[in-house]
Amino acid sequence: MALTGGATTAACILVLLALADAAGAATRAPAPAPAPDCMEALISLADCLDYVTPSTKSARPSKACCTEVKTAVGTPATVKCLCAAMDAKTTPIPINMTRVLALPTACGQSASVLNKCHG
Repeated sequence: MALTGGATTAACILVLLALADAAGAATRAPAPAPAPDCMEALISLADCLDYVTPSTKSARPSKACCTEVKTAVGTPATVKCLCAAMDAKTTPIPINMTRVLALPTACGQSASVLNKCHG
């Protein structure tokens, strides 16, 4: 089912809110440093949603997504938020985690940055 512009935007916002909530729940334990703003970090990757949804027909992430990925993998706080969101494993709509993990490589970046998610 294809979504129209407004429906796509609404779906993206719902997914990002759920991921941010999951990431926030995973990072609520007291920490010596202030917690990163995961909502902002996850919203910064909004152009990648088309590539990581299971029903996508996109064979590769968009240029806009890859620009966002390049910035994200260079920002430790964003990587931490992504790891927390992936560890939560619950989203209001399905996300293809295999594609999420492959995003750095698909965008010409090192995939090793997400290895921290499993440690």
